[in-house]
Amino acid sequence: MKSVLMTDTELSVEDMTTELPSEVSSGVYGVGIDIASVERLKLAINRSGEKFLNHVYSQNEQEYCENAEKKFERYSACWAVKEAAVKALGTGFRYSISFKDIELQSGDDGRPILKLSGKFYELMQEKSVNYSLVSISHEGESAVAIVMLCRI
Repeated sequence: MKSVLMTDTELSVEDMTTELPSEVSSGVYGVGIDIASVERLKLAINRSGEKFLNHVYSQNEQEYCENAEKKFERYSACWAVKEAAVKALGTGFRYSISFKDIELQSGDDGRPILKLSGKFYELMQEKSVNYSLVSISHEGESAVAIVMLCRI
């Protein structure tokens, strides 16, 4: 029986993980996915410039994107990661969560990782969520990201 105190994210993860071994399913808190339009992000950046960039992206993310041949694909992937992360947490951009609380970085092995801070990180701690996994892809006019938040 499902508790009425569970968030939509918790309910959806519970349904998705019923077939998994309990050691795995008990660790998954939430999964979020987002797809971003490269053209839409390009228009926003060209229209609002530094104001938009500084509101949404960390300095590290801006440098990562600006140094790429297809910088708008990278900006879109970063955007999708931020949206997927708040979906995985089940909050959206409420509770004073900032775009910059979620920073996409490259791990030592080149895999994407998240650096989480601010209100997003505080809410994770309140929910005993302590691990994140992220995957991104971008091609042409779209970028997609999936984020899984876990309790390990």
